[in-house]
Amino acid sequence: MSENQLEKKPIIRRARKNYIVEENIQEIQWPAECVVCGNAKELDDNLILKSKFKNLGKIQVEVKDIPYCQICFPKIRRGKTIDKMRNVVAYVLGIPLGIYLTVLSMQDQQRSGSGFVWIGMIFLVAIAIGYGLSWLLVKLPVKLILKKSFVMPVDGWLIEEKKKDGREGISIVISIPNSVYSAKFAELNKVA
Repeated sequence: MSENQLEKKPIIRRARKNYIVEENIQEIQWPAECVVCGNAKELDDNLILKSKFKNLGKIQVEVKDIPYCQICFPKIRRGKTIDKMRNVVAYVLGIPLGIYLTVLSMQDQQRSGSGFVWIGMIFLVAIAIGYGLSWLLVKLPVKLILKKSFVMPVDGWLIEEKKKDGREGISIVISIPNSVYSAKFAELNKVA
């Protein structure tokens, strides 16, 4: 194998149920079957990951050619829509709750220099409560009632980490919910 071919190979390692792609994300290979059910691949989807990092600024990475069949693809889209709805409900519940809790706490305390920190902590707790409530009010009922209409998609996110060779940089975490497909992905990409 030539040196150029080695450079093109993705550097992937396993981290529990996920895969961390350190370099050459465009070179990962997907088994030619639906990620969800294992049926024949009929279409591809792309996953666009965006994040802002303190030292590196805004980063956008595209994970390309995730294979799906015609039956599972709409279920993936519905699942993503439900997740967006859950996030909106979390903020709709969390922000007013944060305001309410802030007003209540300010009635009991004297003003001090740590007031802004206190308000921030209250809002963080309120958003977390809103997120939990949105899961209970939106995602759980939908999953229970319409569970065959939704499936978990391949997901991903960006992390800043120290790479195997000691350099600091951005890596991509890929989560594949289907364990059978995940094993085929690992074998195809020679992940230990």
